[in-house]
Amino acid sequence: MTVYADAVLLLNLLVNYLLLRASARLGGAAIRNRRLLSGALLGAVYAVLVYLPSLRWLTALPFKLLCAAGMIVIAFGWRRIALRLAAVFGGMTLVLCGAVYGVELLKGGRIHYRADALFYPVSFFSLLLTAAAVSFACRLLLPKLTFAADSILPVTLRLDGRTVRMSALRDSGNTLCDPVSGKAVLTVYWKAARSLFPFAISAEEVSSPATLALRLKDYAPRLIPYRAVGVSSGLLLAIPCEITLNNQTKTGLVALSPTPVSERGAYEALTGGNRYA
Repeated sequence: MTVYADAVLLLNLLVNYLLLRASARLGGAAIRNRRLLSGALLGAVYAVLVYLPSLRWLTALPFKLLCAAGMIVIAFGWRRIALRLAAVFGGMTLVLCGAVYGVELLKGGRIHYRADALFYPVSFFSLLLTAAAVSFACRLLLPKLTFAADSILPVTLRLDGRTVRMSALRDSGNTLCDPVSGKAVLTVYWKAARSLFPFAISAEEVSSPATLALRLKDYAPRLIPYRAVGVSSGLLLAIPCEITLNNQTKTGLVALSPTPVSERGAYEALTGGNRYA
């Protein structure tokens, strides 16, 4: 049997991308195409390497799991939500296998058995179209597992040449704003934003915003009053940053939350509905 490396690479790249993108949508993660493509490329390169006679040992189960884990980490980052997205990705892969099997049965094709594996005599375009159909069907028919459509947005923060990328939940109930200007404030879990600063900050300092404001006096800090469930009143330290959200870049206030804004790590920031659109 002749195997064309370029065809295997391209097919696996496209199919992996569709599966990762569908997993992101169903799992409530922000869709970052570059990261998804990078994760898909890892899986595609692995699919080519296993055909090399000298690298057949890569077909062992531990290496398959290691490759899948690498794809997930590259596509979605090293976060708690990655475990949930890995489960969704595994489920999507099984759905695709079942769909390919069903399509071949409908076409009257034959499934071949070799050693302990199944071989589907499926063409390049048939597999690609099936993967696209599965991805589209999941997007169309199934809701996200946790959040409403398009409620998780990618956010980029910049401060003095330092950049941090994260995910934000569009929360229509979030009304936090600057009492002076009335502009919306982006609330960020402090650990997700700490690399914006040239020095280390601690949880104790974030819990004492007035003290931390003295350390960050060169960044024009502000204290933003807030109320939340279980908190009648409090203050959050906010720093003016360059914020890219919804493909728009503007300078706005970023408030540091001393506690995580998401219980399961699906996002690191909160924005108020369409107020940044």
